[in-house]
Amino acid sequence: MIIIRVHEIEADRPSASPNTPARRHWAARRGRAGRTGPGKPRALRALRALRALTAVAVAAALAALSACGAPASSKTGASGGQAGPKVMASFYPLQWLTQRIAGDGITVASLTPKGGEPHDSELELSQVSALGEADLLVTLGGFQAAVDDAVSSNPPAAVLDAGPLVGLEDEDPHFWLDPTRLALLAEPIAAALAEADPSGADGYDSRAEAVSADLAALDQEIAAGLGDYGGAVLVTTHAAFNYFAQRYGLEAMSISGVDPEAEPSPARIAEVSRQLGQLPVKTVYFEDQASPKTAEVLADRLGLATAVLSPLENDNSGDYLEVMRANLEALRTGLVAP
Repeated sequence: MIIIRVHEIEADRPSASPNTPARRHWAARRGRAGRTGPGKPRALRALRALRALTAVAVAAALAALSACGAPASSKTGASGGQAGPKVMASFYPLQWLTQRIAGDGITVASLTPKGGEPHDSELELSQVSALGEADLLVTLGGFQAAVDDAVSSNPPAAVLDAGPLVGLEDEDPHFWLDPTRLALLAEPIAAALAEADPSGADGYDSRAEAVSADLAALDQEIAAGLGDYGGAVLVTTHAAFNYFAQRYGLEAMSISGVDPEAEPSPARIAEVSRQLGQLPVKTVYFEDQASPKTAEVLADRLGLATAVLSPLENDNSGDYLEVMRANLEALRTGLVAP
């Protein structure tokens, strides 16, 4: 709290007793200039000017205080109109889901730089510092070494690890490409937010239900859209679509591993070429923010087309629901129905 005190000041007026020379000097000055109208004493005019300036300064200070809001150390719930809990997520799909549940009153910060690659991203010192001040981090343990290290060195108040909740398989982290697995996190995220901010619990619960409904509708839409493609071979450069293929009855085949920047060896290219030569495939998919070189080499060798799929690993791809629907359209165009 800032306290501003305003003192009444009589300019040039001493605090001495009435019998001192200074007091007599003050009385004499008032006697010589103590008239009304244009001849008002300079001291009185100075006093009034000083008071006017003081009033302006007080008004400016109060306006600045009002603009700044409550002190940083005070925190009320998301429903209280002031700062809610400080929430972070380690990369985009977790940020998207957490933001949907947190609501507009809370900004969920991402530890992956905008447009960055979460697999090998590094954290800035400011992010590590902010992490230690966070009330909640939603993350995927083991996916981002830099985040794991930061959590160990400067832990937030609470950490929600998605891994044990979504049933990871074969060390493949890309569970979010199955909307039903991503939806498994909605209720735990709402509970973690409510733990940090009990006053906002009802809002978190209702928004978790809403986003779960959106993900269920998306799942039904994709299932219907790929209903005629059961058993189709999905060829990607990046091994990111195993959960997606499992959910919708496709056969996933990747040229390289889980790292989108890893280039396959010539031997691997030759092996995949032999396999694809015996399969009903017309498209090789590469991800939206990686080089198409590997896909183009393979496609040229076999006379195939190339197309884009997004693994939705960062926020440059767009909104999760919209991009998943764009992926669906790309698959309907490029897959070969058995």
